[in-house]
Amino acid sequence: MKNLIYKSLSTLLLIIICLGTSAQNTYTPYDYFPGLIRDYKPAFDNDFPDWGKMLYEYPVDYQDITQKYESYIQEHGNIKDPLTRYFKLWKRAVESYAQDDGSIFLPDLTAYYEDLNKAQLNAVKEDNNRDGANWTFLGPKETFWLNESGSTTDPLSCPWQVNIYSFDVATTDNNILYTGTETSYVNKTTDAGMTWQLLAPEYSFGGGVTAVAIHPADPDIVYVSAGNQMHKSIDGGLSWLPLLQSGSLFYANRLKIDDGNPQKIFASSSDGVHLSSDGGNTWTEKWTGSSWDVDIKPDDHNIIYALTKSGNSFALAVSTDGGQNFSLEPSFPSSIIESSGGLLAVCPASPDMLLVIMLSADNTPYLYQGNNNGGNWTWDLLATGQTPSFGMNNGQGYFDLVLDVSPINPDIIMVGTTTLFKSLNAGADFTAVGGYYGNFSIHPDIQDIKMLPSGDVWVSTDGGMNLTTDNFLLQANYHVRINGLIGSDMWGFDQGWNEDVVVGGRYHNGNTSIADFYQPKALRMGGAESPTGWVVQGRSRHVAFNDLGNGWIIPPTAEEAPEGRFIFSKYPNMDEYGGRRGNLVTHPNYYGTFYLGNENSFWKSTDVGVSYDLLHTFPGRVRYLQISYSNPDVLYADVVGQGLYRTEDGGLSWT
Repeated sequence: MKNLIYKSLSTLLLIIICLGTSAQNTYTPYDYFPGLIRDYKPAFDNDFPDWGKMLYEYPVDYQDITQKYESYIQEHGNIKDPLTRYFKLWKRAVESYAQDDGSIFLPDLTAYYEDLNKAQLNAVKEDNNRDGANWTFLGPKETFWLNESGSTTDPLSCPWQVNIYSFDVATTDNNILYTGTETSYVNKTTDAGMTWQLLAPEYSFGGGVTAVAIHPADPDIVYVSAGNQMHKSIDGGLSWLPLLQSGSLFYANRLKIDDGNPQKIFASSSDGVHLSSDGGNTWTEKWTGSSWDVDIKPDDHNIIYALTKSGNSFALAVSTDGGQNFSLEPSFPSSIIESSGGLLAVCPASPDMLLVIMLSADNTPYLYQGNNNGGNWTWDLLATGQTPSFGMNNGQGYFDLVLDVSPINPDIIMVGTTTLFKSLNAGADFTAVGGYYGNFSIHPDIQDIKMLPSGDVWVSTDGGMNLTTDNFLLQANYHVRINGLIGSDMWGFDQGWNEDVVVGGRYHNGNTSIADFYQPKALRMGGAESPTGWVVQGRSRHVAFNDLGNGWIIPPTAEEAPEGRFIFSKYPNMDEYGGRRGNLVTHPNYYGTFYLGNENSFWKSTDVGVSYDLLHTFPGRVRYLQISYSNPDVLYADVVGQGLYRTEDGGLSWT
């Protein structure tokens, strides 16, 4: 029997293809491509730029939408908002299916998930050394601040390493945590983040890990949602199994286990609210509306909350029979227009209270408090974003939205998108903790948060894990915990000849330098999200990054200051937001002679990159170059849309 999700998807595709997709349709067939998380897609807005509106249309021309996006960014700069973030994710998921004519091939999702399921079931506990080769992990193992000032104090660990989408803390032992990365890995710590272990690297989770939940009585039992599948481990993460059968695939943006009956697990997603009553083996859809969060009333586990929508507005669905049936709560504020999702938070110390953060139109979040008195609700607006008392905006939307309240003190609230905010007075006012501003140097873009009864607070960001033991009061009680946290998204790197120096650009986490004489440390060089990083061959520790100005002479040890800067004036083409990167070619006999393609031209430098001579202009952008070691006058160039070119005179003439 064909599974329900594929039937539903086939029906959806048929309707869209036959009738066309209006701009008001939230999802198109492209939004179901592997790796995409539909909850990150904001609601349609007529004010979106042309490329943004195309995300809600079917079919679209891939070349057209990417060109419109690039032109928009060149005019307006790099904007951080929900639409831009979703486009970046959309592009990475779709680009490998784009054809030369701009059309986008629709993959066979049934076959894709069947193959993925077989791979998951066949995974073994032991590490699979590829082809018998002896591979070891190079890094980044732990990223440290670059000692630019030359301080005599060793630089501290830097939370610029790996994007942690989700995590959970074991109830029975707060030293045990499991984290899920954007890059589809799960890491574990048993010593409160002092060290991390990558779990089951041979097991493919199939996509970013959007939710993690640990069994309340047994920390060896853990559930994660990734790749349109629910995964379970019963041995502390050493091995995993997919739980969902082909007839019931879905992914969860949030997972909640009933600690009074751990066999009951709730999952919220764009597919609704699902309930498992047998420890994840089977799941039943209990609410069909797209839902961003689900939670359980602390003192009455028959009452379940789900943040959903009605029309274009946020809505609250409530179950009073343990999740068997849900209905909309009529008293919930109905005027908040949904733009980019929202979250719920409950407080065991004040079990009749429910906090709701909603990202609404006009880049404005609203924080409400609901009070339940015997089933009768009253609602108070605690804070409105972009005001002096609450500076938060929608940021990148649901992609980096968090909300929590202290389980022992309902006056302490933390909420954030790109920057984390806290209130110590029940939401009367908020101060910035860190991100783009604030007193703590946590990475911008806040992904998940857990406030514990012990008073500890864990925060995950695009850069890794952070711990505070006093609600971000004193710097001495704030700790970066990324040692061994694996999952950096490297999308551009280069390596030295005579020194084992590796430099590269990282998605979300800027540029890094790794060397055998730094191990196990890696250095944060700065920058943002460029696919950059180049090693000057033949000169000790000379590296360059296109978004950091001139080149760097990196330090001889991870603790010392950089030795200086040097002129490095031109870089290869880096196109499609990291998807296509040209290369820098060094002459095999003369280390100071470089070749590269910049825009449509072929350039040569004979003074270690200080200046370049234009040797040839092609009819398209130069992508990749190679040089012959036996005859360096022979080079090859891959020119976008034109084919492969060859020169026999060092680049003056090409065929």
